Amino acid sequence: MIKWITRLTAVVSLLFLLTLSAGFGYEQWSRYRASQIQPPGKLINVNGKLSHLYCTGTGSPTVILEAGLNEGGALTWEAARPAIEQLTRVCAYDQAGIMWSERRERPRDANHIAKDLHDLLIAANESPPYIMVGHSAGGPMIRVFTQQFSNDVAGLVLVDSSHPEQNQRFPKEILEATPFAPSLLIRTISAFGLLRLESPDPPKELPPQIGKTIRAYLPQSMTGITDEIEALDSTFVQANQTGPFGDMPIVVLTAGRFADELPWQLDAETLANFRAVWSKLWPELQAELTQLSTNTDQRIISNSSHNIPLEAPEAVAQAVNDVVTAQRNTMDLEISQQRYNHGKTRRLSVDS
Repeated sequence: MIKWITRLTAVVSLLFLLTLSAGFGYEQWSRYRASQIQPPGKLINVNGKLSHLYCTGTGSPTVILEAGLNEGGALTWEAARPAIEQLTRVCAYDQAGIMWSERRERPRDANHIAKDLHDLLIAANESPPYIMVGHSAGGPMIRVFTQQFSNDVAGLVLVDSSHPEQNQRFPKEILEATPFAPSLLIRTISAFGLLRLESPDPPKELPPQIGKTIRAYLPQSMTGITDEIEALDSTFVQANQTGPFGDMPIVVLTAGRFADELPWQLDAETLANFRAVWSKLWPELQAELTQLSTNTDQRIISNSSHNIPLEAPEAVAQAVNDVVTAQRNTMDLEISQQRYNHGKTRRLSVDS
């Protein structure tokens, strides 16, 4: 009996190892195929690592698009970027370890991300002034960039930006019900092909080929995102030490509705509680972002949830246009903005 159990254990172990080997081989083959996809921009050597920067359009100031914790990197902005390039020069990029940019072995907090981005722009001869646009966790990141390189930044667009104190102010039960997956788990399922097999469909708002490209790079990109998640608490601390930024023009775009789908499976009671808390607390956090400058304009995008760059790209382009106009003409945002009624906060439909 003992010999039989020993043999069975050996067979199961062998099958498990063969499965892991097959998964690892499948993932490496898939990564090789993905590497044949050419990036839309340029790969630039910055401090010994290659970073992907995608710039189009002409004019000044240059708009810099920061996607934050998003697996699509520069491609995240493809619904909004074409309209922005008609206004002025615009650059999107992949953070370290995401899409075509090589991973960097150091804490991926906002201080390091800001320095790496600045080094990338200098290496690419993309001169200031910059209008910084940051979505979600990209909001705190561009705040730190602005603090570090204040002479280079002429304006901000915060696209449903994370608030540095949100993890302290959302109830503990909400945070415990909506956690990030453990880093080791993400790295393991990425390395052995499981994430590729079970990855979600790409965003329907993007052209199919762009969605396929994001999906092809998903396991690599999730490793880069995990590096940033591990340093997210430090990023929030660093962002909370920024500002105010005088009379710098800043537009705050705020989601007007709760997301239809969440990356977590929640029971009905928890989901209802999350929705109720979000409906009260998120507008408060977003309104506080207008205190970063004496020249701000908050716009609540009624028909969009958190993913404004995909669900309401025209709102992003309009906000960029208004900040660019204010910078070029040394105007207040309310003076430069003629489409909407004057006021610090506006509630807009996606198609307004």
